[in-house]
Amino acid sequence: MESHEAGNTRLIRILSASIDAGLNHSRALLLRHYGFDVTTSESKEHAREQIEGSHFDVLIFGNTLPQDTCWELAGIFRRKNPRGKIIEITPSPWAAPKNQPDSSVVGTAEPEQLVKTIRRVVP
Repeated sequence: MESHEAGNTRLIRILSASIDAGLNHSRALLLRHYGFDVTTSESKEHAREQIEGSHFDVLIFGNTLPQDTCWELAGIFRRKNPRGKIIEITPSPWAAPKNQPDSSVVGTAEPEQLVKTIRRVVP
């Protein structure tokens, strides 16, 4: 997926954070298929290092992360990139988000829903 910024084209950079390596890997494969630049992280510490050391346009939380981890990583991400977007994967349409994401996607929804959401929230 490309984004147009000041007439230039660039890849949208995504950090996918989930303690479930299998889900994280599957999500990354899907998003890479659609042209996104995806980095994965399976721990809070690794995600923190990734956020502090690189620029990401989107942070995706898997629903496997504890609420306190979501809040901590969201705070670091928002300080590092105030224009960045957070998308949370929720386990069901009735589940409340764990923090204040810019958008949420139900994990059981069709995978393309995540792609559509990213395209919608990233200018």
